Amino acid sequence: MKIALLQAGSEEELRRLLHTVREVDLVVAPELALTGYEDLKPERAEETLRSLKDWVGRVGIPVLLGHPVFREGRPYNGALLLFQGKEEVVAEKRVLFPGLDAECGFRPGEISRVFPLTEEFHGGVLICYELRFPELARALVARGAGVIFVLARWPASRIEHLHLLARARAVENQVFVVVVNAVGTLKGEKLGGRSMVVSPRGEILARAGAEETVLTADLVPEELHAARGLFNTSASRPVPSAAEKVKSLPELLEEVARRRKLGHRMVFTNGCFDLLHAGHVSYLEEARRLGDFLVVGLNSDASVRRLKGPERPVNPAEHRALVLAALSCVDYVVIFEEDTPERLIRALSPEVLVKGADWPEDRIVGADYVKARGGRVARIPFRFRVSTTRIIERIRRPATPDRRPEGSDRDRRA
Repeated sequence: MKIALLQAGSEEELRRLLHTVREVDLVVAPELALTGYEDLKPERAEETLRSLKDWVGRVGIPVLLGHPVFREGRPYNGALLLFQGKEEVVAEKRVLFPGLDAECGFRPGEISRVFPLTEEFHGGVLICYELRFPELARALVARGAGVIFVLARWPASRIEHLHLLARARAVENQVFVVVVNAVGTLKGEKLGGRSMVVSPRGEILARAGAEETVLTADLVPEELHAARGLFNTSASRPVPSAAEKVKSLPELLEEVARRRKLGHRMVFTNGCFDLLHAGHVSYLEEARRLGDFLVVGLNSDASVRRLKGPERPVNPAEHRALVLAALSCVDYVVIFEEDTPERLIRALSPEVLVKGADWPEDRIVGADYVKARGGRVARIPFRFRVSTTRIIERIRRPATPDRRPEGSDRDRRA
């Protein structure tokens, strides 16, 4: 597969380079290739994309580029694949660069697709800062990506980091890593260019300079097979232990102290989590996105009985804790005996305290304490019409042919 990397800094430069491209299988352009961070209006984004779609339609060469994505009026720093008259969002930046993406209006994304390029190659995308997170690359490779495209606006001052990380991602995953970086400036800082293509063995197959240019490279599928001939790191994935996430309060305080030294922000929430359901999972995923690690305070069995009655909980605390800990969005689970998590909150002092949107803030236990210490309180809307109580009631009721399952409709409050 022959690819062309357009190392450009503006819409005008990119279009000029595009017209020099011949006889390649794929064109790749940097993060926010047509708009940069300066022009993020939906109308303008669509306007800049229109002529590029026309070029793809005329020439028949697919283009992969960074471009803003607007969903329900909200902007995401995305990546588009344009081919055969189609436009597919293949990635959204999930880890935003501090001090830039959020300040420009971008929200953390959710999309990370593995997409076919040829019969031999599937690709996945990391957007700039995401290259620093090996677990993101690992997830793409586990789903079948043989090429990781890094679409970047990386500064010249840290260009060695870009090259080092790209080679590391290639070697540890035994895949091709294709880095296309912009030139020019971003918020007054010079961008580095120096796009590169790395083999699955970590060898640099092609590298550009610091100026506007087109860089071409051939990706040979046999190199993937050769790199994985002795051992295959894409197949060997250690299974994390859920039990290691369940901590006593003293153990948890030690972990939290170490993480705080690294500047990590804690998100805390609590509940019974008796029969884990879709409402719980969506709630916990949303909570985790509000900080750097999520601690779940779990009511003990005695506490649940006092709150819910003698027939609850359905599952003992040890089982509930293990199921919660198995969720990737949950970092720690700690069981508490009291009716409320007041003592836990005061001991842990979370930066973000989370409860459901059905709780008024003035009734959220620990809210005043967290805010007095400079933290924030977040209330997350319900996404599903489902609860443990409803599930139990449904199990106990005889089924009727025309009754739809509880929770099949999205909650209108979401």
